[in-house]
Amino acid sequence: MDYSEIINRIGDHWKLKYGKKIFKITMHGDFTCPNLDGTVGNEGCIYCNMKALEPYIDLKENSEIEHHMKYLKERNGAEGFIAYFQDYSSTYPVQSIEDKFKYLDQLYRNAVSHPDIVGISVSTRPDAISKTELEILKSLNTDVTIELGLQTINESDLEWIGRGHTVKQFTDAVELISGYGFDIVAHIILGLPNETDEEIIELARFINSSKLNGVKIHQLTVLKNTRLEKLYNDNKAPEILSENEYFRRLGILVSYLKKDVVIHRLYTDAPSKDLVAPLWCSNKTGLQDRIFKYFIENGIRQGSIR
Repeated sequence: MDYSEIINRIGDHWKLKYGKKIFKITMHGDFTCPNLDGTVGNEGCIYCNMKALEPYIDLKENSEIEHHMKYLKERNGAEGFIAYFQDYSSTYPVQSIEDKFKYLDQLYRNAVSHPDIVGISVSTRPDAISKTELEILKSLNTDVTIELGLQTINESDLEWIGRGHTVKQFTDAVELISGYGFDIVAHIILGLPNETDEEIIELARFINSSKLNGVKIHQLTVLKNTRLEKLYNDNKAPEILSENEYFRRLGILVSYLKKDVVIHRLYTDAPSKDLVAPLWCSNKTGLQDRIFKYFIENGIRQGSIR
């Protein structure tokens, strides 16, 4: 079966928009986070281990861009690319950079300068973006996507994971960004301590009623060298979802999401060297197929319940 009949996947969305197969290329900037540098907090989110991210391209080495593009073209049939900044809060340079706005302008311009780059995607926090950063992105004259961390609409769970922002701060940021015409993608986590089926439905309705264009869905994941790992090892963490339970909760969310919300990710994965739990996501091979098999067997379609 064509999976596009089940959900509105980002790959299909890009193919319709650009008329060709698009891949992201992860790029590096000298960023930190207001939840790490003492502005909001200094411990970061409970699950955060930025070193577990996939390899990225250092823009100081132009040969890396060409090499990576060649690899994706030959291996995956890529025909175009989106420059993707995901490390830390990618609108929030480290404090040692004196003129952060000049730095961002030069970094982003360098990232989109290659003719095969069709747009830029920047992952950040609701409290780490303002009109100044948005004006810089607007001036690039390319497609812009802002990925914004929400994780949950349950304020108790936001506090438990140590996000350091509220749901209102998120909605205020979405309102600000939407004025620039950028696509906005929310990061959300399933499997937090106070989550219920009813709350998952409310989360879907929250997304549907907002100015969000897409979502990235993750299961709560325990990575090494995080505060969550310590809780997990001390048997103080919430029960980590089994594969079947995650599929069930994911199915609820997807069923209530409007069909025009683009789904950028259905689960998270991590390198085996960094992963503590759940181990079912350690091998990506076949995981997506198992998700869609579950959807098909249970009659799950995006937007089928409203």
